[in-house]
Amino acid sequence: MGIAERKEREKQQRREGIISAAEKVFFHKGFDQSTMDDIAEKAELSKGTLYLYFKSKEVLQMEVAKNAIILLNKFTSAAAEQGKNALEKLRQMGRATTEFSRSYPDHMKAILAIKSLESGSLGLTTNEVEGILYEVSSVGMVKELVEQGVRDKLIRSDIPPILIAHTLWMQLLSVIQFVSTEKSLFNVLGLTPDKVYESHFEMVLNGITL
Repeated sequence: MGIAERKEREKQQRREGIISAAEKVFFHKGFDQSTMDDIAEKAELSKGTLYLYFKSKEVLQMEVAKNAIILLNKFTSAAAEQGKNALEKLRQMGRATTEFSRSYPDHMKAILAIKSLESGSLGLTTNEVEGILYEVSSVGMVKELVEQGVRDKLIRSDIPPILIAHTLWMQLLSVIQFVSTEKSLFNVLGLTPDKVYESHFEMVLNGITL
């Protein structure tokens, strides 16, 4: 291995180490309470070195969220294999997402927090945003399943698949966020998260089914 290759590998390893440190800090203290000083200390680096790799805390937040999305995508992809057709695969992906929110609550919080980030302030191009949505997250797979469902005449064709995919994704994340923040209300109403999730799946899937 040449000197240039070794330096590039060391640079990538340091970058990944910083992201890992940021994840630990964010999950322990919460994003709002965390500082770049905290992350530099956890990564055992000077703050100046930290800024050479990441220009802001928000950029690091996005990197942590991307890792969480990759982990979620593994869950949903595996779950989709259990479905017999496009609709069942979509239902299984939805259930896997709610289970992920229980098993990895901090990772789900990181994903939900993306909506507060502005792509412009992160220095992301349109292509990079699309890459996160369609190559890293589950949205791309949902879109493909919707297209398959349309071809199999299981899913209505009068709504663009890309619109259905984004709507399903955003609605489910909104329900998960509500469930996670309104636990006391559920007790008063005599409801359980599982009942709400299954009711949600039933309504939204019926809405796109032929």
